[in-house]
Amino acid sequence: MSLFDHLSLLDDPRSHVNQRHNLVDVLFLVFSAMTSGQDGWAEIQQFGELKLNWLRQFRCFKNGIPRRHTIARIVQAINPEALQLCLISWINEKRQQADKPLIAIDGKALKMASKLGEKAFHSVAADDINTGLALYQELSSGKGKEIATEIATAKSLLNMLDIDNALITLDALHAQADTLSAIISRKADYLIQVKGNQKRLSQAVQAQFTKAFGACDTVPHFATTNKGHGREETRITFQLPFIANDEIKKKWPSINTIVAVERHRKIKNKTTIDTKFYVSSHQVAPEFMSTAVRGHWQIENNLHWVLDVVFKEDSCRIHEANSVESLLILRRLALNLAKMETTQKRSMKNKLNRSLLSDEYREPLIFGHVKGQ
Repeated sequence: MSLFDHLSLLDDPRSHVNQRHNLVDVLFLVFSAMTSGQDGWAEIQQFGELKLNWLRQFRCFKNGIPRRHTIARIVQAINPEALQLCLISWINEKRQQADKPLIAIDGKALKMASKLGEKAFHSVAADDINTGLALYQELSSGKGKEIATEIATAKSLLNMLDIDNALITLDALHAQADTLSAIISRKADYLIQVKGNQKRLSQAVQAQFTKAFGACDTVPHFATTNKGHGREETRITFQLPFIANDEIKKKWPSINTIVAVERHRKIKNKTTIDTKFYVSSHQVAPEFMSTAVRGHWQIENNLHWVLDVVFKEDSCRIHEANSVESLLILRRLALNLAKMETTQKRSMKNKLNRSLLSDEYREPLIFGHVKGQ
């Protein structure tokens, strides 16, 4: 099915009276504008007016380009969950499944999307570490007192994804017994950081590693070294079968192994060392754990940087909740297509700028992975 076929499955919530603009036309307009780095309602309208002849090669746009306020009302009326369901199957069709898929679940604040004095919107997203593709996201109420909301949102997100045989990586916030049970019930594994929010578990993990290192035991490990920008960084990933007392084992029955990642960073003549600890349901495989930890870190940093700096997500001032969530979905769809465009080695920002300037480049960027499929 093509992208248009998937979007056509979306119910149009508008009244048929005075319905001048086709819903799929409007979504294609918004999506094409985002693929060209245009994010606000006025920018999207201007893109449509300047690129109307190009847009009409693929959709009718019988009544031309809607005004920005009309675009906003149409997007606001869409059910974001329904939009996402229409697109998630298309995303899954494009993913090249690895033998053991790696999926990172992580939260991100949308700083400028909230109105003055109101709590910030916060999204929880799942991303494919192997491909860098955005898979799914939901909007939660924010952090702070709404931590429980983000935890619940992550569990809801797990139910929407095909995670069979996958390894799910999460930060320490989600070190919750019922979250881990939900992952295991879906026939997946997890790797999750442990910190002070689960004090007894964190102490038990650190104590076991301290004992193993103190006894000079040979701990299974994998090391990588990277050099660049005047610094050298060595990461050593250790992994052990988990040995716990009955109380901890009763609360955390699915934990099979524990992981310590020791990072040595040398800048000039100064070396710093820090260690982070994790628990996993996966068997001992330190090289695989190293890949998963590194991949989750890249999602937290590199992907968020692209969304904020290239797609200007953090500065987007659209405030209405349905619109914020629908634009999240379309923005990540645009990001996926830009990642899958590999005919030329260009930065993400360069791809968006080139798409804005060149109709010839925009067409294969969007349709090279969709048309006729």
